[in-house]
Amino acid sequence: MLARVRRLLSKRAVLNRAAIEATLQGLYDEAPRRDLSPKDRIVIMSDMHMGDGSARDDFRHNADLVQKVLRDYYLARGFSLVLNGDIEELQRFRLPAIRAQWTDLYTLFGEFQRRTALYKIVGNHDEALHDFGPQEGETVLLDGLRLSFRGDTVFIFHGHQATIFFERFNDLSGFFLRYGANALRIHNSSVTYESRKKYRTEHRVYGFSTKRKIVSIIGHTHRPLFESLSKIDTLRFRIEQLCQDYTGVSRRAQAAIKTAIAVYRRELARLWERDREDGLRSSLYNESICIPCLFNSGCTIGKRGVTAIEIADGQIGLIYWFDPTRGEPNAVEEGHSMERLGLTDYHRLVLKQDKLAHIFSRIHLLA
Repeated sequence: MLARVRRLLSKRAVLNRAAIEATLQGLYDEAPRRDLSPKDRIVIMSDMHMGDGSARDDFRHNADLVQKVLRDYYLARGFSLVLNGDIEELQRFRLPAIRAQWTDLYTLFGEFQRRTALYKIVGNHDEALHDFGPQEGETVLLDGLRLSFRGDTVFIFHGHQATIFFERFNDLSGFFLRYGANALRIHNSSVTYESRKKYRTEHRVYGFSTKRKIVSIIGHTHRPLFESLSKIDTLRFRIEQLCQDYTGVSRRAQAAIKTAIAVYRRELARLWERDREDGLRSSLYNESICIPCLFNSGCTIGKRGVTAIEIADGQIGLIYWFDPTRGEPNAVEEGHSMERLGLTDYHRLVLKQDKLAHIFSRIHLLA
């Protein structure tokens, strides 16, 4: 009996994987394409979860930060804007209430569309936008976008399509959020971040991307990823590299290495204590060599700040915008590129950055 149950579960898992593979392939085939030149500048943000401005609205905490960053940094520097899903929180709030609350931000979106470019991709929390269609002054709604860079592909989509639940039962999820989570004051940040489904989503997108030797940029899980690595993975690799660098350097350099390792170990312990499951399952790909094909822009509803993916001048970077009055970012290492945004309290921190050409070379060599 037990063997039969195992066979049935295994067969169901195979069918689910096949269904997801077909869904992602269809999404990829139907996504509009545009060329990406080394001189182009694009910023990708996701998961704003804009609400009605009430205490239940996750976005209002970082609303001023997001608007100033978009207007005074990205628009001023000629960036195009990709909104990669879950921009409006339509599973909790009505669209007219959202648009009435955030009129200045919608005006700013319109400025991107007129002056550079705006691409709006639909996620699972704003899937109902397809029923409304583009609002006045808005761009065409997309399910995905393909950027062609020197013959290689950057595929941008929200990411919920890699999970059977969100593909089949999104309306049920919305019912729970509106009439359950709202009443209990459960926020999107806690619901999504703690969910085991994020690992399955990332794993499936990683496999899809590796087979096709493409770069995929998603949102949905609220977990920033760069070159398929989580923050915990990155800290481990940095500690290992510093240990290797320790011998053969001056005493002054060794002292600096010791300090850096101590900082990274404290941050690793903090992450491990905060979410033991994340610590145990952060290396979800279980491969000896991790293919740098999966990126995630994170979200804009973080406690200290927001994350984004930048593609500019032939490079791709994971960017953290934060307000130091809420506490310094954790484990900021010496040598990170950080700058202040004008006279505001907001700072831009480049967490990781690499040339797109280098990333695709590694994908083709390793995948």
